[in-house]
Amino acid sequence: MLFKTVIFSDVPVLKGFKYRDRFQLVPFFYSGAAPMSKYAKHFPAFLEYEAEKMEEELSFESELKERGVSADVIKNGRYIPNQERVKREILQLLTCLTNYHFFSYGSSVAIWGIQLPSDNLDDISPKELALLDDAKSKWTLGCYRYPGMKKDLTINRYTQVFDYYDTSSTTDYYTNNPGSWLTPELSFPQYIEFCLDRYYASDEDVYKKIKHCLGLLADGIALFDTKRSVSLLSIVSSIEGMALMDYVMYGETKGLGAKNRFTRYLKRHVAGKSTEKYEQYYAKRCSITHEGELFIGDLDVFSNLEEQHKDWLLRLEIMQVARLALYHWLRRKL
Repeated sequence: MLFKTVIFSDVPVLKGFKYRDRFQLVPFFYSGAAPMSKYAKHFPAFLEYEAEKMEEELSFESELKERGVSADVIKNGRYIPNQERVKREILQLLTCLTNYHFFSYGSSVAIWGIQLPSDNLDDISPKELALLDDAKSKWTLGCYRYPGMKKDLTINRYTQVFDYYDTSSTTDYYTNNPGSWLTPELSFPQYIEFCLDRYYASDEDVYKKIKHCLGLLADGIALFDTKRSVSLLSIVSSIEGMALMDYVMYGETKGLGAKNRFTRYLKRHVAGKSTEKYEQYYAKRCSITHEGELFIGDLDVFSNLEEQHKDWLLRLEIMQVARLALYHWLRRKL
């Protein structure tokens, strides 16, 4: 069954991207009513995707009944968990196999906030500026809504998109100015369709293990700018998970330890002559895990900017190595 929802990315989605008949990204300007803001860093898009309409009992149904929620509403809610799992998996795949972050808002996202004007702050009238100065914070739910949205999310077939992203990018996709900071225009790596084919065609055990590693890597990417040390642990853990699976499936030497599996995996799927560099990655992970040593930016964001930039480059390098290794592993997997 087809579903349609609103997701976000850290760069604008200006063209379509469709993977087989499993999912499709659609630019948000296909809806003329969708609100936009020049200040937004979360760029909305439509995600259309295939998912089984699976009914499952909700763990909090008794609480809903006590609050007077009708049986029909509860029944409809039973279809949501599987839809959300499929959506989350697609967003994690896109995040891990491209240079960008794709995400959705959880139901618990709420903060104190005020509404910014749609126009440039330099162009608003003195009266509007005075209203902004006197604005009162309100408890704000993180969501994206507009009149007519229900109609826009009704779907019975994939939207006809008139311009799609090319997936024949250069071989240095993951290493040449990657990410929204350096290349703020969405692009996709060559052969991403084949990587997705291999992922979905994996046997059940391998599929589950890759899915866990995707979750770790996607979480690390999501936390990259805010929780630097936790982000690195999550990213390195995703590499370790893939390294163990690769070793179990294809390893020839018995009894290889965690660090050697880590370097072996990266040598096989990134570059074969960088053992010392990969050991440095692992050593940084160990300094956080075993010695409690945080990145300086997690301790004091106003401290040594040169040191913070060096840390940023190291974290960016490890994140991209994780993506590149996953990409090559999926491409080469038999």
